[in-house]
Amino acid sequence: MKCPRCESDEVRKNGRPKGRQRYLCKACRQHFFEPAGPHSLNRKRSETRLSEAIPKEIAPATTTESGGIAILLLDAENLKLKVNTEQFLAGLCGYPLQVKIAFANWKNPSIGKLDAELYDRGYELIHVPGGANSADGKMIAFGAAILYRYRNVRQVFVCSSDGLLNHLCNQLQNLGVNVFRVRRQNSVLSVENPLTGDTHHYSCEREMEIPSFEELANQVAELLKAEYRSIDERIARFSSVGELLQERRAIVFPSTNSPAAPSESAQNEVTPVLEASVATVAVNQNVAEQNLPEIIPGLNSNTIESLDVFKTILVEIIEAAKIELKQDAIPVVKVKEDFLAKYQTHADLVVKNFMEKTSSLIKYLKSESGVFQVKLIGQVHQVAIVAKKSSTSKTHYSAALEASLVKIIGRLTAQSPGSYIPINQVASEFNKLYNQPITKKLQALNLGSKVIDFLQSCQTFKVKKDGKNYQVAIALP
Repeated sequence: MKCPRCESDEVRKNGRPKGRQRYLCKACRQHFFEPAGPHSLNRKRSETRLSEAIPKEIAPATTTESGGIAILLLDAENLKLKVNTEQFLAGLCGYPLQVKIAFANWKNPSIGKLDAELYDRGYELIHVPGGANSADGKMIAFGAAILYRYRNVRQVFVCSSDGLLNHLCNQLQNLGVNVFRVRRQNSVLSVENPLTGDTHHYSCEREMEIPSFEELANQVAELLKAEYRSIDERIARFSSVGELLQERRAIVFPSTNSPAAPSESAQNEVTPVLEASVATVAVNQNVAEQNLPEIIPGLNSNTIESLDVFKTILVEIIEAAKIELKQDAIPVVKVKEDFLAKYQTHADLVVKNFMEKTSSLIKYLKSESGVFQVKLIGQVHQVAIVAKKSSTSKTHYSAALEASLVKIIGRLTAQSPGSYIPINQVASEFNKLYNQPITKKLQALNLGSKVIDFLQSCQTFKVKKDGKNYQVAIALP
């Protein structure tokens, strides 16, 4: 059974008045009766001849498409839509935007060449005579019968800021059409969906959607985080340049008068630049030291309890960077960046916490010449691990790890020095402090994989077994 109007086969039975079976077409929502005899066939032929006699521009449009479409109705005298704005509107609807109709008095000189532009963009242009609300009235009359021409329309954009178009929106909603009301205030275009209550905003000047407050807050937070990371990197690089300037100042400049004496004119030229650069570096470092605890919560320089622990951390960072960069010598700037990313504090601040305030990471690396080897290649300081025999390196790492465990156990037994505590508690405290299990630390330093074996190998500790658990204490002298 097919619908005699739209020839759709999506029909269902809908009652049997006066003994005749009635059907409802799901496509055009029209009722019809099953043909009962020759009279019904003659009536169908008459309807066919009548529909052929009606001009196409007057006859209702029919379609056999199962999917719906979206239609845009534009009051061209009240609202102007650019191509990007149309694409924004098309992205809000769930059906393809196939039909676009613009209403205006196209003889109005204020419109200019808008009719040619809209026609090139696929709009159907409907002319109305001059007069107040003439375009609005034609839009209401056309939109009220829109289901007659486009039976598969599901969504309609009513683009006009005039309140008179509210009548059309209400009528279309009563017919089961989802309406998007499009208005413009200054440079902001607002699109309201009364069915869902959602409202979207579009900036006509920037030609982009205006996000919600929550989305904007997230974008600002991401920009601030990225800017802070960029500032940290620039401060670290600027600090290195300042240190290079200080070292450059100590170099003897060549002179034609005396090869051993520095050139006074050269020193006078370099000194103002040096003082300005060092002052700028000092100001940036002071700002970073003041803001760092407020901006980045978490681990700081006070958590690293000794230079031995700091030395072990630097060795790990350099070893990891060697694998990442596939080279033995690592730029000091890279070490600073990796240390900041892992421990949320500057390596220079850690050095200043244990040494002189004028010290820096490069000076500390140079002071530990038995472990680190610093070279100036071009204008970049690079650091490498001094190659040693495996037994010497193992002894050094063992002593550093032993010193760290002594401080942890000493802090945990501060109330009763020399008392035993569970080894699991020591391991948990080590993990909190260094963000790494002690077993992995032992494996990384080639000191075995069992904590008990390492503690028993150190004369500083006493280990005993209490039931199934082991306990450790510091061996008092």
